[in-house]
Amino acid sequence: MLSVSLKLSGGLAKQLPGGAAIIEVDNGTTLGGLLAKYGLDARYYVVVLNNAVAPSRTTALSDGDRVVVHPQMAGG
Repeated sequence: MLSVSLKLSGGLAKQLPGGAAIIEVDNGTTLGGLLAKYGLDARYYVVVLNNAVAPSRTTALSDGDRVVVHPQMAGG
């Protein structure tokens, strides 16, 4: 098992108590798998993994990774 920090910002924060949690995932879990587990597998979220913006959804997670998900903003 791996411990991964997940933080949801903006309107997404209501999906996790307090908007953030340290969660346990199975070895071999990908970023896309983690996002799907929380209903965040749509492409219209900005995802940051360990300070890398928009990493590949096929990236395997490692113990201690930090994932932050932001809703995309639009306006003018």
